[in-house]
Amino acid sequence: MHNFIMVLQVIASIAIIVSVMMQPSKSNGLSGLIAGSSDTFFAKNKTKTFESMLARVTVVSAICFVITTVMLNIVK
Repeated sequence: MHNFIMVLQVIASIAIIVSVMMQPSKSNGLSGLIAGSSDTFFAKNKTKTFESMLARVTVVSAICFVITTVMLNIVK
C-alpha cells in the first residue's frame, strides 16, 4: 500500500511540475505598462482554452498530491 501511494505522489508531483512550466506568463512585463492591455476574444472567454485546461490540471494534481501526502503520513 505504501509503495502504491508513493507512486501516485510521484505522478502527481510530475503533473504539477509539467503543468506549471507549460503555463504562459500572466503579466506582459514592461510592454504591458506602455501599450496597455488588449482584450481579445480569448481573454474574455477562457473557459475552453488551453490555459484554463492547464490551470485545472494544476489544481487537480495539487489536490491529489496533498491527499497522497496525508495518506502516506497515516499509513506510516
